[in-house]
Amino acid sequence: MTDFIPLLQTILWIGLILALAWALRPEIATIKKVVVQRIGEGTSFELGPIKLGQLQAEVSAVRRGLNELDDKIADLFLLTMAPAMYLNLRKLATGDFGEYQLTEGLRRELYHLRDIGYITVSSIRSIPKTGTNLSFHVQVTPAGQQFVELREALQSTMRITKR
Repeated sequence: MTDFIPLLQTILWIGLILALAWALRPEIATIKKVVVQRIGEGTSFELGPIKLGQLQAEVSAVRRGLNELDDKIADLFLLTMAPAMYLNLRKLATGDFGEYQLTEGLRRELYHLRDIGYITVSSIRSIPKTGTNLSFHVQVTPAGQQFVELREALQSTMRITKR
């Protein structure tokens, strides 16, 4: 019989814990609700050696930092094009560039815009030196159109000055 005493003690302890859990179930449910709410809000709290919610707050801080970095990279990318070249790309994107003189500078811009995939042109050398509308010879690609739209959106949010 003395061999069963440890087993009986274990059964009594388990029974006592279960009885307390059953008696305190409304309080346990309230505690669970508060813990879930605090974790959802990003508030950290400790329960003994366990820290809950701190990781979520750190992840949120990292996310904010990445979003700021993404914005800065987007701004930098959209500002890498010289204002005069952007103005020419924007005029081409309208489909009505207007009168032009094919100077050496404009020719270099067209080569660059073609090389980066923003315009298509059969032959830059075959474009007349002057004309009524450069858009008759040069078309903006979808990538070029998207660049113009992104830069316009960036300018409209006033993150950069209009040029």
